[in-house]
Amino acid sequence: MTPDVDMETLRLLVDLAELNSLSAAAQARGISQPAASARLRSFEARWRVTVADRSPRGTALTTDGLAIVSWARTVLHEVDLMRAALTALSDERHAELEVAASLTIAEFILPRWLGELRSRSVVVRPRLHVVNSEKVAELVRSRTVDVGFIESAAVPRDLAHRLVGSDQLAVVVDPRHPWARRSTPVPHEALRNEAWVLRETGSGTRSTFERALRFEPHLAMEADSTTALIGAARAGVGPAVVSRRAVASELETGRLVEVTTDLDLWRPLTAIWLMERRLPDSVDALLRIARAGTTRRPST
Repeated sequence: MTPDVDMETLRLLVDLAELNSLSAAAQARGISQPAASARLRSFEARWRVTVADRSPRGTALTTDGLAIVSWARTVLHEVDLMRAALTALSDERHAELEVAASLTIAEFILPRWLGELRSRSVVVRPRLHVVNSEKVAELVRSRTVDVGFIESAAVPRDLAHRLVGSDQLAVVVDPRHPWARRSTPVPHEALRNEAWVLRETGSGTRSTFERALRFEPHLAMEADSTTALIGAARAGVGPAVVSRRAVASELETGRLVEVTTDLDLWRPLTAIWLMERRLPDSVDALLRIARAGTTRRPST
């Protein structure tokens, strides 16, 4: 079997031709002069050709050695071009960041995280899939995305996960709703009898509310859009349950009123990914940013 050409020896020969000194060529290659001499002897033995003449005055290339250097320059040029192309291709792939996030995270939190990621000179081109928490997990399992962010208290057991923060839901009503004038928490029985404006089944908002309520609520309207829920609440369709972040401006202007209840409406914000999948550096950096900059639930 014909042996492979040793690229490092070819680079040593090119350096020897350009520097006219084996010592200088060895230094350029980051090896000792004895190691460089041994490398040349091994090359000569392998290919049964003499590439250099040794004398007290130094080491000089033979006619065969000069011919090999001429060929080596062409080969090494192509190798270097290929290396640069592979590096560029790798960088291009690593710049792509597939993320899935449930609605509140996607609309109110994730853009800030991605902005911070870019400000740290991490080159990414994120592609964001906005779906509910249940579908985020499906996209992670199918390897469609590198990482997902969910708002549900129930974390899929088959996926790796990391808590990155917390979010609080709010029960909001139109100012004309009877609950808007209450100064005490709405009784649980009244909550049970009300018809609600809620997100669809599978969303983190819906599961958090049902877990806190401890029974299946009556529905006045169901939607997969937070904007639609807010609009329905403002129109008097019924009380809505949404992230407090999503209704901050409506609460400040009085277009909606937050209702006091005894329900625990805090929910975790969790990153999920495949257990066997190594996280890209960009995802690892994104998770560190998320952990550092997200609201934490107050300790009780």
